Amino acid sequence: MAAPISPLLLDLHTPSGQALVALGAGVLSHLAYFKHGEHHNQGVYIIFVYLAAVPVLGAALWHFESLSLLASAVRTVALVVSYFAGLYGSMTLYRGLFHPLRKFDGPFLARFTNLYHSWLLAEKSDNYRLMTTLHNKYGEIVRTGPHNLSVNVPEAVQIVLGSKSKCYKSPWYDASLPLVNLHSTRNLKEHERRRKVFNKAFSPAALVAYEERITPLSQLWCDQVSKFRGQPINATAWFKYFAFDAMGELGFGESFHMLDRDDNRWLPDLLMAGMADIAQQQPIPWATPVLHRLPVTAGSRGAMKFISFVEAQVAKRKARGPNGKADILTNLLDTYEKSEKKDQDYQWLRGDTRLTIVGGSDTTATTLVYIFYYLCKYPEQVRKLRAEFEPLLAASGTDHLVVKDVAKAVHLNGVIHEALRMNPPIPSGYPRVTPPEGLEIAGKYIPGGTTVVIPLRTMGRSESCYERAEEFVPERWYSKPEMIKHKDAFAAFGIGPFACIGKALSLVEIRNLIVKILTRFDPAFAPGEDGSRFMEEAKDHFIIEVPSIKMVFKERKV
Repeated sequence: MAAPISPLLLDLHTPSGQALVALGAGVLSHLAYFKHGEHHNQGVYIIFVYLAAVPVLGAALWHFESLSLLASAVRTVALVVSYFAGLYGSMTLYRGLFHPLRKFDGPFLARFTNLYHSWLLAEKSDNYRLMTTLHNKYGEIVRTGPHNLSVNVPEAVQIVLGSKSKCYKSPWYDASLPLVNLHSTRNLKEHERRRKVFNKAFSPAALVAYEERITPLSQLWCDQVSKFRGQPINATAWFKYFAFDAMGELGFGESFHMLDRDDNRWLPDLLMAGMADIAQQQPIPWATPVLHRLPVTAGSRGAMKFISFVEAQVAKRKARGPNGKADILTNLLDTYEKSEKKDQDYQWLRGDTRLTIVGGSDTTATTLVYIFYYLCKYPEQVRKLRAEFEPLLAASGTDHLVVKDVAKAVHLNGVIHEALRMNPPIPSGYPRVTPPEGLEIAGKYIPGGTTVVIPLRTMGRSESCYERAEEFVPERWYSKPEMIKHKDAFAAFGIGPFACIGKALSLVEIRNLIVKILTRFDPAFAPGEDGSRFMEEAKDHFIIEVPSIKMVFKERKV
C-alpha cells in the first residue's frame, strides 16, 4: 500500500506545497507545450515571459503571504528552481528513456540536449569532421540530438532531399527572419513562386550572355596575378575577388571591383563574420533569434553590417537604373515594384539580394580554391586538362569553351565534380524534418518530426558510395563509372525542388576561369606550402570557410 501524502505537501500556503505545485507546473509545461510543435521563433518571448514572471511571483508572495521582502525573494528562488527542475527533469526522462529515437545510437549526452552538439563545435567549428568521426564510431545513422539524426546512407539522399521527398526544411531555416529568400523559405509553394522570379535570369540564353561578361573578369584575374611575377599569392583571397566581382557584374550590372581595387576587399571577411555563429547555432535554432538581438555577438554585428551593404547595393542599383546590361536584380526589382510593397515584400527583395551575393560568390570561390589545391598537388591533372581543352579552343577559335564543347570537356567536368564530391561547399548538408507519418531508411523506421541531415562531405568520402573514396580520381565521372556506386547520392548543389538555382552559372564561372588560368599559368604550391593547414583548418558555417593557401602562378613557357 502506497504511503499517504503528507497534508503539508498539499497545503498551498506551505513552502513544500508550493514547491510541489511549481514542480508539477514544470512537468506540465513540457508535456503539454514544449514537447509538441515548433517554438524556436518564440524563444525571445518565452524568455521575456519567464523573466517577467519572477518579480510578479515575488510580489504575489509578499502581498498574499505577508512575507518580508527577503523571505519573498528566497521563496521565489525556491519556486523557480522547483519549476525548472520539473521542466528539465521531465525532458531528461522523456528524451533518455521514452523518446521514439531512443533506439538510435550516438553520444550519450546528445540524447538529452542539442547544446552538447553545439558545445562540440565551439572550438573549431568543424561539424563536417565531427560527423565523420561520429559515423565511424556509431554507424550509418547517428543520433546527434534529442530529435536529430545524421544519416550516412546513400539511398537516403533521394528519400530526404529528392523531388518526391515528403520531408520539409527544418526550423533552422527561419534563423534570418523577418529576412526571407529563395533558400530560406520553408514553404514549397512559396519557394516555387519565388523561383519563377529567378528563372529568366538563369535561362540558357542568359547563361550564354553571362559568359561573355565573365571572360573579361577571368582575363583581369590573370592580368592582376601576373603582376606578382610568380611570387606567392593568397589564392583563397584572389579566387574570392573573382567570384564576388562576377556576382557584382551579373547580379547588379556592375562589378564590385575587388580584382582591380582594394576598397571593397573587406566584403568576403564581413560575410564570414556574419556567419561565424551559424555552426554552433544550427543544432539549436531557437538560439539564433535570441543571439541576433544582442549586439555583442560577432554574428549579429557581421550580419547587420552585411545586410547594410546589401541595402546599399539595392539603393545604388535602383538609383542608377538599367545600364544596358541584363542583371539578376532587374527581376527582383521588377517583382518588388509590382507588389503591394508591404514589409514582407521588402524582406523578400533584400533577402534574395543577399542570397544572390552569398550563393553566387563564396561557394564558387571555395570550389575554385579546392580545385587548384588538387591541381597543385597532382600536376598530371593540369597536363590532362590542357590536352583536352586546347584542341577545343583551337577548333572554335575562342579563348573559352563554347556551349557545344562543354560536354566534350569530360576531364574538366570530372575534375570539378571530383572536387565537389570530396569538398562540397555545404559540407554538413541540408537539415530536413520527416513528415508526420515518418519514413524508412535502410530498413529502419524514422519517426515523424525528426530532424534529419545527410552529411554530404562524409558521404562523398564514403566507400559505400565511391570506390577509393579518399582518392582524387576525376575519371570516375566519365571513363570509370564503376567507381561510383550511387551516382544519385551526389548532391553538392542540392537536389529536388530546393536545388540551387545558380548551379549552371557557378559551373560556367568555374570552367571559364580554369581554362583561362591553365592557358596562361603553371600553378603550384608556394615554397613551404603543402596545403595541409588549408585542408585541416577549414570551418563549417553551413557553407565552408577555407583558410588562406599560398600558391604561385608562373607564366607558361610555350
